[in-house]
Amino acid sequence: MSLRRSQLERQLQNAETAIADYSKVLDEQKLTPEQRKKHPKWKQVNAQRLQIMKRLKSLKVIEDREEAIKQGLAASESSED
Repeated sequence: MSLRRSQLERQLQNAETAIADYSKVLDEQKLTPEQRKKHPKWKQVNAQRLQIMKRLKSLKVIEDREEAIKQGLAASESSED
């Protein structure tokens, strides 16, 4: 089931908040960026954010395609008249 843009944007915002919160925890542990990339929880949170970003990108492609179809139909209807 596909999600609406507003739902995906809200999920992305929540994922970015989760990353920011967990970054603070990792900063307290004094992990370097290289170590952070190997940390399991960081990988999970970052993967969720990336997945939502990919979904938004796919949704944009679908919206653009639907808009092109509507414009094509409108152009063909005006040329028929």
